[in-house]
Amino acid sequence: MSAITNTTISSYDYLLRQCYSSNRNARIPYGRITMNAGSLAKVDSDALKKASRNLSNIEYSSDNGVNIYNNIKAFVESYNNLSDSSAKVSDSPELSRMEKKLSKYVKENKDELEKLGVKVSSSGKLSVDKETLLTTTASKLEEFFSGDNEFTNTVIQYATRINRIAKNLARIGNSQKKASGKASASAANLPVTLSNTPAGSIDFKA
Repeated sequence: MSAITNTTISSYDYLLRQCYSSNRNARIPYGRITMNAGSLAKVDSDALKKASRNLSNIEYSSDNGVNIYNNIKAFVESYNNLSDSSAKVSDSPELSRMEKKLSKYVKENKDELEKLGVKVSSSGKLSVDKETLLTTTASKLEEFFSGDNEFTNTVIQYATRINRIAKNLARIGNSQKKASGKASASAANLPVTLSNTPAGSIDFKA
């Protein structure tokens, strides 16, 4: 089978929007800076799951270069985003541990990924080597990325676990905010008494 052809990136942004359908602001830098790390990890892990499933399910043929190229780029982008957001979640050793397992797994596949056109840096970040990718046969890409093989399925499993942890963190955070808000409201509604009247203020009950 010949190398992939007809490769452009005209629909890449549309594809990334679909991966980030749960919060499309998280796919762009100025949108990400307004979100906390836990929320980003939840959205990024969901995006990585979708990007990985897309890679598993697309048609690997020499005339489907557009979809192959765009899906690999979306996978790389969502993976790198998750790597960044997970590293900033300081209150969940479990999430950090799971992200490190994902990173380790990807690094273990470095040689094969780089043969296909996906570079793995020493920090674990991914990038697309376009020249190598465009000279790779569709059959080789299918052999590694399709749903019948281990790589994308394993990435999906790790992304699913990270997503579950991040959702729990968000749930706990929301509960704490609600509890804090109720406590503040209760304190604000307390009657003025000697016990809660600031020193020096007038005691209207005297």
